[in-house]
Amino acid sequence: MPSLDFETEKQRFINYISDNIELLRNAESSFFTLIKSLLATSSELSASTVTSRVKGIEECINKFSRKYQSKLEEEKKEYEIKDYITDLIGIRIICLYEKNIQEIGKILMDNLCLIDSTDKSKLLEQTESSFGYKGLHLDLKLDSTREMMPEYSIYKDISFEVQIRTIIQDAWSVLDHKIKYKKSIPHVLKRRINSLAALFETADREFFSIREETEKLEKITKEEIITNENEVLNVFHFEKIVELYFPEFHFSSRKVDALVDEILNQEKITVVNFKKMIKENITTLTNYEKFLKGQHVLTPYTIIRHTLYCGNKKAFSRILYEYQRKAFDTWLEQQ
Repeated sequence: MPSLDFETEKQRFINYISDNIELLRNAESSFFTLIKSLLATSSELSASTVTSRVKGIEECINKFSRKYQSKLEEEKKEYEIKDYITDLIGIRIICLYEKNIQEIGKILMDNLCLIDSTDKSKLLEQTESSFGYKGLHLDLKLDSTREMMPEYSIYKDISFEVQIRTIIQDAWSVLDHKIKYKKSIPHVLKRRINSLAALFETADREFFSIREETEKLEKITKEEIITNENEVLNVFHFEKIVELYFPEFHFSSRKVDALVDEILNQEKITVVNFKKMIKENITTLTNYEKFLKGQHVLTPYTIIRHTLYCGNKKAFSRILYEYQRKAFDTWLEQQ
């Protein structure tokens, strides 16, 4: 039964955790796996980092004392500590962009039972508080359908908290937490902290803005005819051109980015000249491949390098390794 005796309730809470620790840890693992599978429905959201933990006993008791004990005792309201620890099982989701926070929240609320939610971002937008505690906090439990499933039924009475933040919000939260619990922060330092927090917030929004602009440019380049072929080659031009010659090959964004940078460092080649070099020399490389007879495998990346070298040996003398260049030159001389 609840009481107003803190020491009694403290011991009762310790006993509760000790008696149920295996159940709580299994529930944590189950909820973690469930959330990972829910996020896997979206390729972007599946990139989110998910972590989980069962909150430590001492941390729980300290939180109760700090947030609830005085008020409950003042109101002479009997309590059990476990009823006030909604994040005994906690799951944190670190996503890429602010937009993802609401998207993830919707997926969780559509598939689980929502007990309570706190949108830290909306609350802080109305104050001068620090940026670090932005994000969405959801208190959840299993929905009625999952409660009936054998693998979940044992956890039907266990709630858990999910915190959703961006990478930058989480980074600032860690730093801000170290500062916030100091006894006193001089006003001049508070102003500096708020200025720094604003930079983090700007970075969060800029990353998303850059991502949207990049996707827009990629879409335009891929869907529309390149009207100005005298533009300097970029990664989107590159992909659009080379996919005509290697339609079945998947070009890695990271490798394409590195190769285009390497090309431009050697020659500021235009779109029209890049297309011309590929078109005029691709047959030569087909014949070279036949000559090699499988002794050396030429990947599409290597073929493109050879076509550039073949098209302008002076400009692209360093686009091939020395042994590749010598072998290719020897073969060309024999043709």
